[in-house]
Amino acid sequence: MGQIQSDEDEEVELADIQPLYTKFMTVCPSGALHLHEFRKIFGVQSTSEDEALYMETLFKSFDTNRDNVIDFMEFVAAVHLVLRGKLEDRLKWSFKVYDRDDSGKLDRQEVKRVIKVRVLWSPVLIFFISSSNGFLAFYF
Repeated sequence: MGQIQSDEDEEVELADIQPLYTKFMTVCPSGALHLHEFRKIFGVQSTSEDEALYMETLFKSFDTNRDNVIDFMEFVAAVHLVLRGKLEDRLKWSFKVYDRDDSGKLDRQEVKRVIKVRVLWSPVLIFFISSSNGFLAFYF
């Protein structure tokens, strides 16, 4: 039922980073992942406003320096958070994704969006890099 989480946050090993770098540079030779590439990685071609907004929100949650690109360090931090992050950190990140106005609370509209996204993306694909090029898919 619950997850057992150690107090120690696992470190990212160099051996883990090297293959990620190779894959990242294959997908983003410029070293910068833009929103349109991020959408392509997820396979989102639809013009649905809800999907577009959700993808943009996910993208912005990983773009920590707000320069409208995800660089390799942000990419590693995102993968680390999703795969190895503490449960509390992953929950905070998930909340931040839906708290569009950064109020620290989910208002009625934000809760409706959570429900709509959960129905639309069932299971919700949190981070995807296609398995055809050696990446992994992570589900929330």
